[in-house]
Amino acid sequence: MVRTATFAIAALFLSGCYHSQEADLVIHNARIRSMDEAGTEYQAMAIKDGRIVELGAERQILNRYAAKENVDAAGQVVLPGFIDGHCHFFGYGLNKQKVDLSGTASWSEVIERTKTFIAAHPGDGWILGRGWDQNDWADETLPDNTLLNELFPGRPVLLQRIDGHAAVVNQAAMERVGFDPGRTIEGGLMGTKDGKPTGLLVDNAVSVFQTIFDEADEDTKRKALLAAQADCFAVGLTMVCDAGLDVGTIDLIRRMQQEGSLKMRVYAMVTDAPENLAHFERNGPIAEERLTVRSVKVYADGALGSRGALLKAPYSDQAGHHGLQLASREHFLEVAKWCKAHGFQMNTHCIGDSANALLLGVYGEVLGGANDLRWRIEHAQVVAPEDRGAFATFSIIPSVQPTHATSDGPWVGQRLGPERERYAYAYEDLRKTMGLLALGTDFPVEGIDPLATFRSAVYRQDAHGTPPNGYQPGNALSPENALRGMTIWNAISTFSEKELGSLEPGKCADFVLLNGDPELMAKPGSRVRVTATYLGGERVH
Repeated sequence: MVRTATFAIAALFLSGCYHSQEADLVIHNARIRSMDEAGTEYQAMAIKDGRIVELGAERQILNRYAAKENVDAAGQVVLPGFIDGHCHFFGYGLNKQKVDLSGTASWSEVIERTKTFIAAHPGDGWILGRGWDQNDWADETLPDNTLLNELFPGRPVLLQRIDGHAAVVNQAAMERVGFDPGRTIEGGLMGTKDGKPTGLLVDNAVSVFQTIFDEADEDTKRKALLAAQADCFAVGLTMVCDAGLDVGTIDLIRRMQQEGSLKMRVYAMVTDAPENLAHFERNGPIAEERLTVRSVKVYADGALGSRGALLKAPYSDQAGHHGLQLASREHFLEVAKWCKAHGFQMNTHCIGDSANALLLGVYGEVLGGANDLRWRIEHAQVVAPEDRGAFATFSIIPSVQPTHATSDGPWVGQRLGPERERYAYAYEDLRKTMGLLALGTDFPVEGIDPLATFRSAVYRQDAHGTPPNGYQPGNALSPENALRGMTIWNAISTFSEKELGSLEPGKCADFVLLNGDPELMAKPGSRVRVTATYLGGERVH
């Protein structure tokens, strides 16, 4: 027996296989779902210099690699690092420094939270809050600034709705920025009552106050980015697509990445302001290891919650009102031609069926036919069946956020009526049309957790398991396609599929460990969660 064992060991060494190669990290005793084209699963993975060198059976990898660190995954599921296809990473971080108004049950509760925040932050500076949603209140009437004016007459206050497309400001806020309530704002509304402003702003009227956010100092912005990064890593996100940044913020992200403090991979969509386009026309796109800037974010319309989404027929709950078109067709066409001429992807916010039809027409006019430019429609919430084919004809990627369907489901029928609602949030129909979807959360509009994206995409239910049979379950995605939408399809939608999105030799070692099966991870009551997040082979959570 001794001779047999000795011979076996000698044979291993003579074969040159046993620990013949070095690795920085080996993950083993795992259920590795690679998300490659064939859907291959493995037991172990070797990583060196931030990249995957080999995947295979348990003993194959352990015998071949001498690793600085071996991690026994104890049977956990390993997936590629999650990519959020559409979010507001920087804005989420800034929101953590504002009044948190999410989950409020009434305007009175919004006021009470604001009072508490102001008591803890004395002075005369801006008070900013975000997160209220009148659709969650017993009284769904949009609020006004009467109480804000009474309680805070000398301090400017701006409280944004959860989607950022509506806000209430007090008189002090309007005076601080020199806002003329009588002015006409293209693509925006200012509420009035008896000829006087109510402080309610919708869409482009909110944008008048954008200088408040732009003027945040660098220390505030750094804290925001690092806070957002920590929360993203905790839920398994290794790359975010930030849907709308200016040049200054992009430059700060770049510097923080070069310093090593910001490790998150960021695909930045630059806003379509003329100064931003002029900058990238001079300097060209950015393609670095952790920062890519090669896309432009455009807004076609507003949101359904504040009745700013642009509809072909009037809102079912507001006669004669079609929503808001936030810029002219000529502007959209001009940006589209700029993007094509300068090698930039065009990503346009389109909620209503009219906005989707408008931008699909603009895209088609500029693109001309099938292509590999990967332009995107962001949200694609209400797309009329007759317009859906344009996605395939012009190779346009639908970028959708499944939690919008389960959040909006309880009230969206009031806005759209039953006939239009049938083709809203039609994710499986869109997937069949184009062959893939980019999935995201739109955080902080929705929660940050990718597992909620999976739950809403597959089960079409919220965290409480409602509705019991799922919201329009015929448009649910399969578990496999939901995972692809959170990984490899998001990589494709950001031109990064050669580096990210699946676990294959040569790709970046971005991955997450889950303590349960992905197909069960989002069912109501599930305790499946991310237990570890790795980016470039480094454990970041």
